[in-house]
Amino acid sequence: MARLVKFTEKGPYKLEVGGETYYICMCGLSKNKPFCDGSHKRTKDEEEGKIYLYDDSGRVEIS
Repeated sequence: MARLVKFTEKGPYKLEVGGETYYICMCGLSKNKPFCDGSHKRTKDEEEGKIYLYDDSGRVEIS
């Protein structure tokens, strides 16, 4: 069964462990989960209150 998961964050979570810094994906678009790969940049111009569906070819507004 397919599931639709709603992500509301537009940037990564910064995590510092033992002198190392990691960025954890919070937008759901990274191809390198759980780590950020910069894909959140695609979300910067999203409009508040709208829902978008992303795939490899772009995004579609669904609500």
